[in-house]
Amino acid sequence: MPITSDRVEVERKPKLGGGGPGKIPYRRGFGGGDDGDRGRPEDFRSRGQRMRRYRLVMGLCLFSVTVVFVVLTFLYILRLGTGRYDEDTRRQIQDWIPLKLPYLQLWVNSLVLLLSSATLELARRVMARKEEFAALGIVPPRTRRDLPWLGITVVLGLLFLAGQVLVWKDLQHQGVFLTTNPSRNYFYLLTGTHAVHLAGGLLALLYAAGGRLLGLRFESQKIAVEVTGWYWHYLAFLWFCIFALVHFAKG
Repeated sequence: MPITSDRVEVERKPKLGGGGPGKIPYRRGFGGGDDGDRGRPEDFRSRGQRMRRYRLVMGLCLFSVTVVFVVLTFLYILRLGTGRYDEDTRRQIQDWIPLKLPYLQLWVNSLVLLLSSATLELARRVMARKEEFAALGIVPPRTRRDLPWLGITVVLGLLFLAGQVLVWKDLQHQGVFLTTNPSRNYFYLLTGTHAVHLAGGLLALLYAAGGRLLGLRFESQKIAVEVTGWYWHYLAFLWFCIFALVHFAKG
């Protein structure tokens, strides 16, 4: 009796890599190169998570800045209307002396800050266009038409702070009697607090502008510029609110 044997076909799974029949090409990432994390779906998710965290932190920061300036505005208006209590006469004395503001320098400072907000937005848009190259693992190219908008913003921010120093010196030269004038003290408090907050944003922009020297990835630079941009634009808005306050409510 003949012996028969059944042949069992073993299904072969296609292999990754290479070419030829039965093989699936393996792609390491986008752009032909990879550093271990570019091009992976989880990397894109991590970018979104980082941005959400920074947005939350910046939202809390802007809320705290708003509270500070709302309190300062309330104290300014309250002090303007109530005056000082004199213990000898036992009545309120109006000791608020209106300031002679250097409007020309203040308007120049306002224009400089407004221009810095515009150049920062241009820097953000340029980096947004180059983000596609960074996502592919390619160093974003530089073109002759790309101006250093971020560096220009830093220079304009420094010019604004220098202009504020000139305003403060002008007030000091108006007379010794102004040393006890509450209007000047509150002007220093409002504009000085704003200048300190602006200097913090300027440090963040310097950090982003020197990203290549510090070895930062393009993604980190872009996040720093975008998040700081919200803060910078908000401080520009606050400056015009302060300017309007000291102009219309100067006693």
